[in-house]
Amino acid sequence: MGDIISYVYEFGGFTFTEKPFCEIDGLVFSHLSYFIFDGIVPGIDDNEPSVALCDVAQKMDWHNFISVKWELDKNRELFFKVAFSRRYRNAKANYLVAKMDADEGTQFCAVTFLLGNGDTFISFRGTDDALIGWKEDFYMAYRTPVGAQMRSTAYVNRVAKLLARKRSLRFYLGGHSKGGNLAVYAAMTCEEGVKHRIGKIYNMDGPGFRPDFMEKLDYDGIRDKILKIVPDESFVGMLMEQKSDYELIRSTEVGVQQHVCFSWCVEGDRFERSESQQPKRKDLYNRINHWILAMEIEQVGDFIDSLFKMIEITEAKTLTDLRNVKGGDVAKKLHTIMQEYSGMNDETKQVFWETGGFMIEVLARDQQERLRRRKTVDRIRQRIER
Repeated sequence: MGDIISYVYEFGGFTFTEKPFCEIDGLVFSHLSYFIFDGIVPGIDDNEPSVALCDVAQKMDWHNFISVKWELDKNRELFFKVAFSRRYRNAKANYLVAKMDADEGTQFCAVTFLLGNGDTFISFRGTDDALIGWKEDFYMAYRTPVGAQMRSTAYVNRVAKLLARKRSLRFYLGGHSKGGNLAVYAAMTCEEGVKHRIGKIYNMDGPGFRPDFMEKLDYDGIRDKILKIVPDESFVGMLMEQKSDYELIRSTEVGVQQHVCFSWCVEGDRFERSESQQPKRKDLYNRINHWILAMEIEQVGDFIDSLFKMIEITEAKTLTDLRNVKGGDVAKKLHTIMQEYSGMNDETKQVFWETGGFMIEVLARDQQERLRRRKTVDRIRQRIER
C-alpha cells in the first residue's frame, strides 16, 4: 500500500506520452497550488515565459515554501521528487494569481501547469492557514457564489484566451478541499467554448453546493467529466454533498484527519477504493447537512459573522496563530468575547451551541476509532511476542 509520494517514486520516470495522465497525477497537480510560487512563477498579467518545475524548485524559499502548516517534511519531499522527476520536471508553471482580500473576505490562488504534451492543468488552492479563507468556506454554506468562486470562473476564461494560440489539446481542472469546489464551479460557469475543451475535473475531497444553487447551473453538462475523490470517513467532502457520484477511497487516518491527502492509499496508479458503498459516517454527515440546509439563510449568516467576530478578538490571522493563543491572552480578552456572545440573538446562540455539539461528536468518534485501532495493534503485538 502506497501514497502520493510512493506513486511519484514509482512512475516519475515515465513521461505523460509514455504513461497517460491518471487520477494520482490529478492529485499531484491539485496539491501543487498550495506551494508558494510568488516571485518565481509569472503572474497572469506579467506576460512572461513559463517556468519549468525543476527551475521553480531551485528558486523556492524553503523556509517559507507552502501555505499550509502540516506535514512539512512530506510536502518538501513531494515537491523535490516531483520537480526533479522525468515525468514532471519539464511541466511549466504560469499565470499565478494569489489574492487575499480581508475587506472582501476572499482567499484565492490559482496556477496553470503546461504539461508539455499540449495539455494544461489549472490548479486551484484549497483553504490554507489563513482565517480569511476559512471564513469564506463558512460563507459557502449559505451564499453562492462567494468571491473565490467568481474569481475561479474569470481565471479559467482568462487562461483559455491566453493559451488560445497554443492550441492546447485539453484542459484539466482540479483542486483539493475548497480548490475542488472551485474547479467544479469554474467548469459549470465558464464560457461554452472553454467548457468543451475541459477533459477532466478533479475534485479532491471538496465540499458540495447548496441544492437551490445547483438548480441554476449546468451540472449535468459536466457531470461525466468530474472525478470526485472522498475518503471513506470524509467530513469536508461530504459537506452539502447532495449527490452520490463520488469515489470512496481508503485512508490510513481517522475522521477529519483523512482530509490530508498524504493519508490516501494508492495502489499502483490509482487510489485504493473503499469496500464501503457509502461514507462510514453518512448518518452523522446527513444530520449536519440537513441542519445546515434547514436553517434560514439569515440565521447562518448571523452565526458566521458572530463566530468570526469572536475569533478576531484574539487578533489571530491564521489557524496557527489561533492554536498558539496563550491562556493568559484569552483571559484578558474574555470579557470582550463574552460581550460579543451576549450580543447574539437567541437563534444565533442556539446555532452556536448546536455547531459545537456536532464538532464535539465528530471529534469524539475520531478519538474512539483511534483507541480501537491502538488496542487492535497492541493485541496483535502481544500475540506475536508470546
